[in-house]
Amino acid sequence: MAFVVDAIEPNWTALIVFAAVWGVGCAGLFYLIGILPLSAAPAEVRRGAGPMLVLTSVGLVGALLVFSLLFAFAELRWTSLVVAGGMVFLFSPFVIQDLPEKLKDNKAGLSIVLVLTLAGLFLLYFVDGVASVRSMFA
Repeated sequence: MAFVVDAIEPNWTALIVFAAVWGVGCAGLFYLIGILPLSAAPAEVRRGAGPMLVLTSVGLVGALLVFSLLFAFAELRWTSLVVAGGMVFLFSPFVIQDLPEKLKDNKAGLSIVLVLTLAGLFLLYFVDGVASVRSMFA
């Protein structure tokens, strides 16, 4: 059985990390798409720290998506990347759709997106994703 699993994807740890981080990035992207453009966002998001939360979240979600793809290119087979990444991308809008109303389109939801995105970036750093990406370009 182990031989069959290794034939599909030998680096299961990287596949699980990629799926988790890619899922956070895709869900964050769909959450932010619902808020942008900022001129059409709810009034709570346009006031105070809201615009800064949106801009910071957009930057960090973009960085998370790019870095997770680079990590996957360095660590996974392309077939695993396409299948896992595609499935996560297709199902991530349902995560946003099922959020309670008190977390949709407000600063609390943006804060959660920001924290989860930072956690995803730290996870990639923790599994030594920087070295993987660096070795890919070396």
